[in-house]
Amino acid sequence: MITPRDIAPEHEQRLIGHLEAREPAYIERLRKLVDQNSGIDNPEGRLACLVQLENVYKMLGFSCERIAKPGEMVHLVARRPALGKGAATAPKILILGHFDTVYDANTTFLSFTREGPWLRGPGVGDMKGGLVVAQAALEAINSIGQLGEFDWLCVHNADEEVQSPTSRDLIEQLAVGRDFCLDFEIGRKTGAVVRSRAGVGRYFITVHGKAAHAGMDHSAGVNAIVGMAKIIEKIAGLGDAARGTTLNVGTIHGGTKRNIVPDQCKIEVDVRVLTTKEGARIDAEVRKICSEAPVTGARVDVLGGIGRPPWQRNEPSEALVFHFQTVARAFGIVLGAEDTGGGSDANFTAALGIPTIDGLGPIGEGPHTFEERIEAHSIVERAKLVALAVLSWTRPQPIELN
Repeated sequence: MITPRDIAPEHEQRLIGHLEAREPAYIERLRKLVDQNSGIDNPEGRLACLVQLENVYKMLGFSCERIAKPGEMVHLVARRPALGKGAATAPKILILGHFDTVYDANTTFLSFTREGPWLRGPGVGDMKGGLVVAQAALEAINSIGQLGEFDWLCVHNADEEVQSPTSRDLIEQLAVGRDFCLDFEIGRKTGAVVRSRAGVGRYFITVHGKAAHAGMDHSAGVNAIVGMAKIIEKIAGLGDAARGTTLNVGTIHGGTKRNIVPDQCKIEVDVRVLTTKEGARIDAEVRKICSEAPVTGARVDVLGGIGRPPWQRNEPSEALVFHFQTVARAFGIVLGAEDTGGGSDANFTAALGIPTIDGLGPIGEGPHTFEERIEAHSIVERAKLVALAVLSWTRPQPIELN
């Protein structure tokens, strides 16, 4: 259990006043981020978002490094070590947050709008709103002169929405030795934070057959679609509701014309598992299914795997969540904590045993849809929670899970 340390009342009041006075500025900062498309097909847009984040960090005295990876992926690492006599024992904090979105550059959902208490737009919750919350919390801590009492490491990646293939190693390497990790994915619509996530996998399966005229030479062909149909049936049968395991065949592409035996068929499969053991079982079963020709003469290729390890509830993360709930309770807020089937980069840190809390972004709903939106005032409310929880954090004593 974490025993919160006291915050001087005058510091708390100044911090809260700083955040509340700057709410319009945070909303304007978010507008600029949201209006800049940063989809997977838009490397220039992603870089423009990185620059906006970088500028704020530099104003706060952080050193910034751009990490270039294949596929025109550029990630941002911002550091500010602790200062003063207590630097050696200062809490080491990791902040995570991606600036890519699922919305491509040619989407019709492109701009930021305000509708009463709601802010709407592509990535407004997932997770540009979370990035604004994180930086607002840092600015608030800085406003009372205590930013230097912590060792900060902030990692912002450009490829989270495609399972972080070029940033996973970076995140895992930098996470080592951190006291805890704060991830700023969108808060649940109930206001809850996230305490565990499913493991996530993707498989790209291709059946190679042989083309032939469907009428004159049908027997000479090898129908890749028929072969894939048999594979799909087996893969769909691997799901297990009792174990929380789902497999979803999300896309299928095959064939060229009605009167040609199709020589190729491709599918993409989404997998969700709750335990590492279950992930290993599914991976082995999928590969076994694909190792056998579904129809005579066909060949099967399979790529992918379990890209995000499951984040199972654990004592260190539970203590961190409880600490945030304690801080929220002091303001009359009942802060819930949820388990979710969605994955994030927090899966990586939690799997390494680092105390992790996620869903610290603004309260919202509809991520990955054209209805994505957040509650405007929750930007400041979440920043208050994060800043005060960090300032009052002390190294925890063990607790038992319920």
